[in-house]
Amino acid sequence: MMRWRLFFLTFGLSSGLALAQVPTTAPLPSANRTSLTLKFNGQPVAVDTAFSRLEVSTGVNKVLSLNLVRTDSPDDQGLTILIDRFPLTTGEYRFKEILSGQVRDASYRQGTTTAYSNACGLNDGVVQVLALDTQRHLIRGTYRAVLCEAEARAGKRRRFTVEGTFQGRYFIQ
Repeated sequence: MMRWRLFFLTFGLSSGLALAQVPTTAPLPSANRTSLTLKFNGQPVAVDTAFSRLEVSTGVNKVLSLNLVRTDSPDDQGLTILIDRFPLTTGEYRFKEILSGQVRDASYRQGTTTAYSNACGLNDGVVQVLALDTQRHLIRGTYRAVLCEAEARAGKRRRFTVEGTFQGRYFIQ
């Protein structure tokens, strides 16, 4: 039976079907499908894909910007992650210390809660870009960050962990 499968595979390929090159990373999403997930302190939060954005600036120092707006709070900013000097390649982009000269951090605003990754002392976070197609402007990846309340006193700041995934068409600013 294996010989027949091999015969049909070989016959089909020699009949004009092209052998596709195996991608080095998992396939990118289709151009019309955006998927954004957010967990806030381990709890899933619905993300409004109509108001949320994946953007890359076109300046000399490109910036990857993720803005995830909560479905239950569309008028608030939600979660914003910035990766400054984004080289338009896959890879791991760790957040930077406050005095690094680069902007790699996260902020979260909902109602009266405002929190920043750089308010925690250690700017702890990472964005992993798993796949990127610069021709079709498609991107896929994951993120994780720890944020601390900005308004509270240093000893009484609440800490929040945000994590999730993103994939879809990114916009050029």
